[in-house]
Amino acid sequence: MKYFRPLSESMIQNLKQCHEAELDETNEKPYMMEDMRYAVAPLFKRGLIEVKKEIVDNKLLHCIHLTNDGIEYLEKLKPAEKHAQIKQ
Repeated sequence: MKYFRPLSESMIQNLKQCHEAELDETNEKPYMMEDMRYAVAPLFKRGLIEVKKEIVDNKLLHCIHLTNDGIEYLEKLKPAEKHAQIKQ
């Protein structure tokens, strides 16, 4: 894997929101490129997200999904976030 600068806080938030949308079975609307705004390209280049074409309400839309690397990245953040909360 190439070296990339650390993700910004807004990129991490976008990853979390995308993951939550994927896990929420009651949510009928997939996570869209419009939901992520500017962070699509950096996250895509890092291999943390992928864009898939899906049919939603009889429309072909570009939907964002986390890759396995994206899910692993979020899992690695959990212990660090817990440690940061304890220090506060």
